[in-house]
Amino acid sequence: MPLPYSGHRIQTTLLHRLGTDHWHARVPAGQLVGLGEALDAAERLGARREFLEGSAQNRERERVLRERPEALSVLGQVVLGAGSVFWVPDGTRSSGTLDLFGLECIDGFQLLALIARLAATLTLEHLNQAVLDVRIFTGAARELARGEYDRAHLYCNPAEPQDLLVRHPIMIKLVKQFANDQLHFKLRRGERRGPHRAGYSIGEATTALALFSREAHPDLAHRTLEDKGRQEIWRDPSGPAFRTLFNDRTQATGIRIAITFRRSILDVLEEMLRARSAHHWHLLEDAPDLVVWAVSRRLPIDWLHCSQRDPAAPQWEKILDEVPALTRESAESLVHAYEQLRPNRVYKRAEVRELPYWKQLLKTAG
Repeated sequence: MPLPYSGHRIQTTLLHRLGTDHWHARVPAGQLVGLGEALDAAERLGARREFLEGSAQNRERERVLRERPEALSVLGQVVLGAGSVFWVPDGTRSSGTLDLFGLECIDGFQLLALIARLAATLTLEHLNQAVLDVRIFTGAARELARGEYDRAHLYCNPAEPQDLLVRHPIMIKLVKQFANDQLHFKLRRGERRGPHRAGYSIGEATTALALFSREAHPDLAHRTLEDKGRQEIWRDPSGPAFRTLFNDRTQATGIRIAITFRRSILDVLEEMLRARSAHHWHLLEDAPDLVVWAVSRRLPIDWLHCSQRDPAAPQWEKILDEVPALTRESAESLVHAYEQLRPNRVYKRAEVRELPYWKQLLKTAG
């Protein structure tokens, strides 16, 4: 339990009483300055943490509160526990002044502390442009709220960069293009209920496009082989990596071509592995996309997103027939390069998965 905190009065713009021990109010940020001012505010309010000054989230909220205070009204929330609450109406049924005693901060102390710190440099008028949700619990509801907010991290499904792709205009365009061909382009994480059309996922599309990109080196392609690398690329839609793969030229047709060719190359490698298992041929199992990269360099990838109505568009269906032979040639060349780099030495599976070794193998293979 927190140390006894002196009473605090807040003026609300909107107030609902949701039972005998639960209040829900909309409160201008300036009304909350006093709660986070004291040097020992975290202790006195029973907050879980002191102010995390260096956290990326607090830096971002500070920027928002300085530059766009009204935006904080959307997500800003503070949850308080109180020993007692007294409501002083202001003549309306949905607002008024609350006198709060025996306070604790169940959730939202980081926001309270940030408001208190910025009050020294921002005007009260500026702070009050941020109108926050404040929930107040008393009695038995206070104990329940404290326990559940302490476990809230167990319930939360945190957002990842992929989750924001559904808003991106290029992705919206691609989804429509796939839909026109009766195909589903899956941007969202998670299981989709019910029957659904065949299609392609954003993860597979990102990797395939990187492998068939016009980049001179496989750095970007290698990043996309794992979800962590793809999420980093999706995190910054204005960054060079994202724009290399998804830009105004990117077409659903190009994505389908890249995925189709990658799948075809991987199928050929599986056949080769069933026939050969010695003399470093495990390279094909541990670094299959290295072979995809090597084969892609022998294809007209500059024309990947070219309209199929363009007379200059490659005849991809005929080129696909050449993939098995190209794959075998490239695979044999890379295995031979590995034998040159490590003659009569033990094959190291982890080594061949790393980007520096990819570059060595490609350079040796010529």
